[in-house]
Amino acid sequence: MPQFRFAETDDARIRYLDSGGDDCGAPVVFVPGFTCVADDYVEILPALGRRAAVVELRGHGHSTDTGRFDSEALTGDVGAVVDALTAGPVHIMSFSRGTTYALLWALTHRDRVLSVSIGDYVPEEIELSDDTALGLLGGRWRGTPVSERVDRDAGLATIRSARTQSLWEPLAQWQPPLLVVRSPNAPIVDDDAWARYRDDFPGATMREFPDSPHDIFRPERNRYPVLVREHIESR
Repeated sequence: MPQFRFAETDDARIRYLDSGGDDCGAPVVFVPGFTCVADDYVEILPALGRRAAVVELRGHGHSTDTGRFDSEALTGDVGAVVDALTAGPVHIMSFSRGTTYALLWALTHRDRVLSVSIGDYVPEEIELSDDTALGLLGGRWRGTPVSERVDRDAGLATIRSARTQSLWEPLAQWQPPLLVVRSPNAPIVDDDAWARYRDDFPGATMREFPDSPHDIFRPERNRYPVLVREHIESR
């Protein structure tokens, strides 16, 4: 049975969902998006085919929302969960804005990363306006108010702490085994970014979900996780 656990950083207590079971030598560590909580992903864990953990970043769900909210701090949240799971290698999986923190951790721990899977995002840290942030925080996600998912002050602090940075170049220099999924109906991975993925990562597995919005877990919850499992098992 999946269980919720906590990992400690210097200034935060990070909740994560742990599927338990056999990690087959390397668990999956999944970092979801800005309006997600770990509870969203209980149902998809079996599709990954091995032990997996869903990170609940600071200020989200039941993770504490004290301390810093810059990308370095949130990357530390990812690292805390990785280290709580294993001292060995992992497979990194991300969705949306969680990609930034997943990749920042992976790029500084390349020797521990066996594969990378990116769900509908680009390898960048992106700045957003306060209006955009307030719109997200005042909206709904997967049927519930975002205010029940993300602490408003923590969410604003996270957005305001973001600094534009590209991770395209270091990721391309590394060339990890890469899976990239996008929705062509969302603006985040546009045609130019999709072409750049194809050019910069000639060995990558690339898939489009033409019937999905940005939430690539709709309409089929397990489609992306199954692709991640196939990607991992093909290594």
